[in-house]
Amino acid sequence: MRTRTFILCLLALCLSTIRGYASGLGDFRVNARFLTDRMAFELHLNSNQYNDLYEINYDFLCNIGPYVSGIAVADTRAMDAYYRYLDERNDDLRWVLSQAEYVRFIDIEYFFRPIYAINNVCYLRVYKIYPNRTHFYFGPPRHYLTYRGGHCRAHFGGVSYYRRNYPARYHHPVYSRPCRVSPQMRPHDFAGPRPGNRPPQKPNWKPAPRPDRKPVSVGRPNYRPPQHSDHKPQARPSHNPHKNPGFKPQERPTRRPEVSPDKMRPKQIREKSNIKEKERKSLSKRL
Repeated sequence: MRTRTFILCLLALCLSTIRGYASGLGDFRVNARFLTDRMAFELHLNSNQYNDLYEINYDFLCNIGPYVSGIAVADTRAMDAYYRYLDERNDDLRWVLSQAEYVRFIDIEYFFRPIYAINNVCYLRVYKIYPNRTHFYFGPPRHYLTYRGGHCRAHFGGVSYYRRNYPARYHHPVYSRPCRVSPQMRPHDFAGPRPGNRPPQKPNWKPAPRPDRKPVSVGRPNYRPPQHSDHKPQARPSHNPHKNPGFKPQERPTRRPEVSPDKMRPKQIREKSNIKEKERKSLSKRL
């Protein structure tokens, strides 16, 4: 008997854990606590409001869990279910928050419309304002691990549990105006994919017709490969031809002409005189 009870308790725990992670948004409990923590911080709520607010946010996230994939792709049925549960959640908050607190709540977009989708993915808006997901201003709610949707409207015939218990828990004035989300907010919450860098085309735009033949390239000049001949070029002439066709170059003399004394340099003149003096002395000795 004890073994059977233990198995049933373990199965119930597993189901509750699976339910908490069956959403593309992540863990229901963590998201509900984070959203509740920031709402209590900015709206200055007391402990009773903090605990009730956690239940409302947890029920809301659990209810929209099966529709998250459809919400991400802007499915009409999924979005209708999302806004229905969102209106129920905002209506439950009227009995937990005072009139002044509820007016401030409506003006804060990431509290009043907490979920948005872009590029087929759903996100919580509060994480854009508070990116540090590990920091909390308050401790966990009183029944953070034990609450499993016992105060959801499905258990009370569609009637708000917090409205029924309002006189016993709260005595503040209630916000009495309509609190439904306007249908005009759907394009802001669930926009389509981001446009690329390509400019938009006109409705009657048509591409230019393709030519019948390939155009001739005019940018590059015609190129002719060099022609290779079999014979070698003629030898280069030894002298440059003159302009006059009858001109013949003079033959180069074999002996270099002597230089006249008047044109000789002083050193050459001295050497010449020394040679003559030597010849004269040798001739005198012979005689």
